[in-house]
Amino acid sequence: MKNISIISILMLILISVVNAEIKDCSEFDKLSKMYLKCTKDNLKYKSKKSGLTKKIENFKSSKTITEFLKKNKGVE
Repeated sequence: MKNISIISILMLILISVVNAEIKDCSEFDKLSKMYLKCTKDNLKYKSKKSGLTKKIENFKSSKTITEFLKKNKGVE
């Protein structure tokens, strides 16, 4: 449980760091489908730019923490 909370905090930090080409979603109503799609696209873009998706794939496929750390040594 502790590992999950640490990983989720790190994910939030990594996601908030990247702010390159993000769409402005304020033009849509917050309860509309377009607003949700816009925020989803922004999150996808942020996770791809930060390399987070590759790290999550490595975490899911590894069986031990040491295997995960070896896989992520080359990923940045």
